[in-house]
Amino acid sequence: QSGLKNAGLDIGKTNSCVTPVYMKGGVPEATNVIVDLRENHGIFCSIVVYPVIPKGEILLRLIPTAVHSLDDVNYTVQHFKTVQEKLSAGAYNKEKIAVV
Repeated sequence: QSGLKNAGLDIGKTNSCVTPVYMKGGVPEATNVIVDLRENHGIFCSIVVYPVIPKGEILLRLIPTAVHSLDDVNYTVQHFKTVQEKLSAGAYNKEKIAVV
């Protein structure tokens, strides 16, 4: 969680091992973020969007486990930062994200 915070990501206030990451965007952007994370970076996380949370908000949920190494954590933080930058730049406004 401290790595995500230090990377400038919003994790809100949490005392749980389930780590939320809050981002701005609609359902299409959120879907493209998830495709990019899962298919292009090998990172699995769950997604929560409207109507469960307000429109324009994206909530990604990470669940670290004992089998994740520090390298896994650093890799995840690095790619979440990259995804946040791409989201802010409008890269996920496209209809579909290409799987590499």
